[in-house]
Amino acid sequence: MSEEISTTSTESEASAETLPAPTDRSSVGIALVLALGAFVALLDTTIVGVAMHSFTRYFDVSLADAQWASTAYLLAMSSVIPATGWAAQRFGATTTWIASLSVFLLGSLLCGAAWSLGSLITFRAVQGLGASMLFPLMRIIVVQVAGRAQMGRMMTMMSVPLLLAPVLGPVLGGTLIQEFSWRWAFFLNVPIVLAVIVLSARKIPNTKGEAPGRFDLPGLLTMGGGLAAAILGFSNLAKGTSPTGAPVLLPIAAGALLLVVHGVRAARSETPGVVDFSLFRDRAFTASTSITLLNNFGLYGVVVLVPLFFQQAGGKGPLGAGAIMMAQGAGTAVAVLLVGRVIDTKSNPRALVLVGLLLVGAGLGTFALTHSAEVNVLLLASLFAQGIGLALAAAPVMVTLYHSLPTTSVAAATTANAVSQQLGGAVGTTVVALLLQHYVYSAGGTAAEFGSVFWWALVFVALTAIPALFLPRGSSQQA
Repeated sequence: MSEEISTTSTESEASAETLPAPTDRSSVGIALVLALGAFVALLDTTIVGVAMHSFTRYFDVSLADAQWASTAYLLAMSSVIPATGWAAQRFGATTTWIASLSVFLLGSLLCGAAWSLGSLITFRAVQGLGASMLFPLMRIIVVQVAGRAQMGRMMTMMSVPLLLAPVLGPVLGGTLIQEFSWRWAFFLNVPIVLAVIVLSARKIPNTKGEAPGRFDLPGLLTMGGGLAAAILGFSNLAKGTSPTGAPVLLPIAAGALLLVVHGVRAARSETPGVVDFSLFRDRAFTASTSITLLNNFGLYGVVVLVPLFFQQAGGKGPLGAGAIMMAQGAGTAVAVLLVGRVIDTKSNPRALVLVGLLLVGAGLGTFALTHSAEVNVLLLASLFAQGIGLALAAAPVMVTLYHSLPTTSVAAATTANAVSQQLGGAVGTTVVALLLQHYVYSAGGTAAEFGSVFWWALVFVALTAIPALFLPRGSSQQA
């Protein structure tokens, strides 16, 4: 049965070809609605990170216990991502998108009303279930609505939430918690998500496949369960648990076993499993997915390390660090205005990504070499360049993923890429946390000590350039 999810999900975009070509105005409107939905989910994650110490005081628990509010969210999110393709096929991508937003909205309301840490953890899991499919679904919808001709501009807009939410989250979260309470970290979502639900129902057409197939529970359990177990192990490692401790080894081993079982089962079947491994025969897809996986390491080096650098080494508060990071947001905004149209005008995706990685690397190198966390023109210019580089490196990859794949493979490709992104995010977070523990937290947290971590982030950016060399140099080969 697991083989049927991917097989049928790859057909979920077939009927999208019959949709009328959208105008520029309608495409931009749809892209903004999708970006806003993704943005609020990512913003919620960063704000909850700021609220963690408030949880410890209000519920009178340890920080380790409070962190389960984040862990439950990640585990719930990871467990159902592999079912995205089937759900889009069975119910339609837009209907599934609205349903996911509704579950996320319910989880937000419940979290804001939580009366104990246990209830908060439970409701965060509900939130995670709602957020799980949002990011792959918005990309499936973009391909359905925009087609290949306008995909670059719309995908570039889709990259904005990923780049801006970590910058704005600490500032907004710190303000809300300071002026009101931690409950507003969740209540803030309510009006925004309600607006996105209404706008999605009005503006985004729904398209579903002709043969949804049967839901494959065993396939979802092996892939989704394996992914969630592995992420639990990496999360425990990031919290400081010994690499040889049972909370790390057992989940990672269980996750690896479940993923192997899924892979063996899929290999013995004549049809693809929940994740269609045959997609990796396509060079553009493999290169794009590899970049997605590796880019998480460098991405965390930019959006996590830099604000932390100004806070710990420079003595800035969340508001001050957030204001400084606006320089990076400005660079991203400039890139968004230009990159999408460049991608759509038959540009060279390989060159764009490599130039983007070069700009990100130059910015990280500047921070690695600095001996002071005082704000100056050079650091602000580096942040601006990083903002441009992040958009250049991210947006083309979201398009080249589908470069030589037929439209009927869009859902399967998006689901496989989302699984890779989720795993890469967990490993990237863990690696950065371990590097910070080794170089910064065990010492004094000076600018020089941060420099060592920035050098490692630069290494990850350089590694990301390797699969980028295998990206296509021309436009999409498939209609």
